[in-house]
Amino acid sequence: MEQRKALVLAGGGSKGAFEVGVLQRLMGDQRNDYELLCGTSVGAINAAYLAQTRLGQPAEAIAKLRAQWDTVTTDKVHKRWFPFGRAEAFFKPSVYDSSPVQQWIRSGLDPAAVRASGRRLRVVAVSYGTGESFVANEQTPDLPEWVIASSAFPVMLTPASIGGDLWTDGGLRNVTPLGEAIHAGAQNVDVVLCSDPFAKSPFEVKDAHAIPQLLLRSIDIMNDEVSRADLRIAGLKNDLSELRTEYRKVKIRLFQPKEPLPFDPLDFDPGNIRKMIDAGYAQSASFTAV
Repeated sequence: MEQRKALVLAGGGSKGAFEVGVLQRLMGDQRNDYELLCGTSVGAINAAYLAQTRLGQPAEAIAKLRAQWDTVTTDKVHKRWFPFGRAEAFFKPSVYDSSPVQQWIRSGLDPAAVRASGRRLRVVAVSYGTGESFVANEQTPDLPEWVIASSAFPVMLTPASIGGDLWTDGGLRNVTPLGEAIHAGAQNVDVVLCSDPFAKSPFEVKDAHAIPQLLLRSIDIMNDEVSRADLRIAGLKNDLSELRTEYRKVKIRLFQPKEPLPFDPLDFDPGNIRKMIDAGYAQSASFTAV
C-alpha cells in the first residue's frame, strides 16, 4: 500500500520565509511531494499556495511560492490605520490594517485550482466568539477567507468576518496542525517550524513597550508551548503504537531553525526575507526524527 505523505507548516509571520527555504530543498531539489498540506497562520498561506499546483509537480509548486515571497514587502501585508495610525487601533479590531495581505490572498488564491490539484488541504482558524477552532479543507466554500482568518496574527492583524463571527490565527490553538495530518491518515509527515519550541529564545526587555514588543513576545511564548504539546503528543502516540494496535506509527521529520530567527514577525523587509529563505535552505540538510 502506498504511504500517504503530508507536509505540516507552522505559523510565524514573516518567518514563514524560513519554510520556503526548507521547501526549496525538499520539493525543489529532492522532488519530495505531498498529498496532504496542513498549515496554520503564515503556514496556511504557504500550504494553500502550494496546493494550487497539481500533485506530481513539487518543483513547480515551490517555484511559484518562492516567486510570491520574492515580491513581499511590509506594505503588501499591513499598513497603519488612517488617519491616526496606531492610535486608531483603539477603535478598530486590530493594531494594523491588514487589508493589503487580504487582497493579496483573495487575488492570488484560486479555490478551483486547489480542488483540481489532487492534493488535500487543511487550514486552521480560531473563532473569537466561541474560542473553538475550525479546520477548512480544499472543498470548504470561501477558502480564501479561511486562509485570511488563519493568517490574521492575533490582535495585530485584522480578523476575518465569516458567518457572523470574527476568526483569527489558528496558532492560538494549533500552531503546528500535526494532529490534522495524522487524523487524515498520513504515515509520513514532514513538519517545518519557524522556531525551536524547546529552545530558550533571548528577548531584549529594556525599553520594551506593551504594543508591539511585549504583545508579540507573549504570543511567541504561547506558540512555543502549543508546539511543544503537539510534538509531545505525536511522540506519545508513536510510543503507544508499540503497545496497542489501534495506534498507528507515524514517521515524522522535523525541520526547524538551529538558532532563533532575529526578525520581527510583522517585518517583511525583502533583505531579511531572503536571509531567512537562505537559512531554511542551508539548514534543511538535517532534520530531527520524532
